[in-house]
Amino acid sequence: MRIAIPVTKGKVDGPGEGEEVLIYEIDGDEVKLVEKYENPALKATAARGAHMLKSALDKGVNAVIVAEIGSPGVRLLKGKAKIFLAEGLTVEEALEKLKRGELQETDKPTHDEHHHEF
Repeated sequence: MRIAIPVTKGKVDGPGEGEEVLIYEIDGDEVKLVEKYENPALKATAARGAHMLKSALDKGVNAVIVAEIGSPGVRLLKGKAKIFLAEGLTVEEALEKLKRGELQETDKPTHDEHHHEF
């Protein structure tokens, strides 16, 4: 499994808020960080989370771990990648829970579309 995680200060964040994106390869018990880059959502003005998720799909991920996700992100990932929720967890905690099958998988948004508009 190739998985993307938006991260801020070591904690799983939302796709539109995370400062950086970490991409991991998970093979059984082996977890390897394969890429780390600045979240493109930080420079976007609209549908920010979709920018991060698209960048991750372009890098071949088939799952994401996020703290929260809106309906544009859910629609973008439908049929392309699994969505796991890990609100309040560190990256290490989220990866451990994923390996043990304890992370909640979702196909629904955690908030509405206008979560971050001012």
